[in-house]
Order: sequence, then C-alpha cells, then structure tokens
Amino acid sequence: QGRGSLHLHLLIWLNHDFTPTQLKQQIQNEDFRQKLLTYLEDIVKEDLDQFREETERVEKEVIPACLPTPNPTHDDFQRIFRNDVVRIVETSNIHRHSATCYKYSKAKPDGLKTCRMRMLRALVENSHIDVSTGQITMRRSHPWINNFNEWVISACRCNMDIKFIWTGSDAKALVYYITDYVTKSSLAFYDMFALAQQGIKSIEQQQATCGTDSAIEKSRKLVLRCYNTIASHQEVSGVQVA
Repeated sequence: QGRGSLHLHLLIWLNHDFTPTQLKQQIQNEDFRQKLLTYLEDIVKEDLDQFREETERVEKEVIPACLPTPNPTHDDFQRIFRNDVVRIVETSNIHRHSATCYKYSKAKPDGLKTCRMRMLRALVENSHIDVSTGQITMRRSHPWINNFNEWVISACRCNMDIKFIWTGSDAKALVYYITDYVTKSSLAFYDMFALAQQGIKSIEQQQATCGTDSAIEKSRKLVLRCYNTIASHQEVSGVQVA
C-alpha cells in the first residue's frame, strides 16, 4: 500500500472440471443454479444478519483488530465467533467515503462524483442468477458492508473483499488488477523521463571532461546514473525503512 503496510491478494482455485462456457450452460438448469447460490451464500457474506444473535457490546476503547482470534476449542466458540465477526466487520469492513473514493472520478454535470468502490450498494432480498447474462446477485440487507468471509476476516482481523470469479472477462480483469497493483510505481512515467534526462545530462558533462571510457563502460555508467537518479526520488515508507 502507499503507506507501506503489507496486504494480501489471495486467489483460491476450485477443484472442478467446468470451464466458464460450461458453467454458463449449467446455470440454465434450475437445480444447478440453486446449488451454486447455496454454495456461494455459505462463502460470501454481504451483511451481518446471521451473526447478529446475542451480540455482546464491547467497550469502545478496545480495538477489535487487536483482540485475539477466537479459540475453536472453547466450549462457547460459536457464540464468541459470531460476536467477533460482528465486531471486526463493523469496525473494519463498513465503507466510509473518503478522498480515495473519488481520486479517478470526474464530476458529473450535476457536480456529483461516483465512488469507485461502488458504494452504496442496492439491497437484495434473495440471491439470484440472471440466466441470460450469467450475472450473480447475492442477497444483501446492508448498503455499506463490503463483501467478506467470516473465517478469513476473523483470522486476518482487517478489512477484506471477496468475489467469485467464474467468467473469462472476470478472470482477465483480476489478472490485470493484480499485475497493475504489484508493478505500480510512486513516480509518474513523465517524472521518470525527466529524472532520466537529468542523469543523461550529468553523464554527458562528465564525459566532456574525460572521454576515455569505452562504449560499454559509458553505457554502464549511463544506466547506473539513471537508476540512481530515479531511485533517489522514490517514496519510501516507514515500514520499508525499518
């Protein structure tokens, strides 16, 4: 992340023989559609309805992310676990608009901007699949909660998102997103060119005074000078420094 803290991108491959095209054919079958929705509802949650029973109140000064993960061997684990999920989701996984939501957004004619996190989200009474488009819409009773899985969020104790990738276009979008994320630089491309130009000028001035280096040595010095010039202007977070 920009502030240097680590975060996880996790891709879980499901062990089945269906291609995206075959899955799209299978959803024409009502029995298959219902089984797929039941399966997804067990993994992807978009509200806290099933965790709300007997939720205990926690003192405000206790940060849920700092509390220990519930112990599965505890006699009352299920109740403790449900309470833990509610605390983590309410403090970490409910969206609140910030400047980050609009950093790529252009204002509409009415002056309003669109949140790039697609919040708030429409409420859906029952999960369903559009057989013509393959669009899966999960049930949701809360407009601001981001998708989560209770086991992952309780274990990682931080905000998360989760999505079922089952079409070719979704898979390509995921590959692009992760690749773009891990290769992004804190410097803009045009800034790198400007810094590289500074490095080239510096080398040219040096060679004007002593031009005895071979072509290979000149090239080595040029690449090294450009790299050092660009690297010296990279933002380095406190975490990386430590």
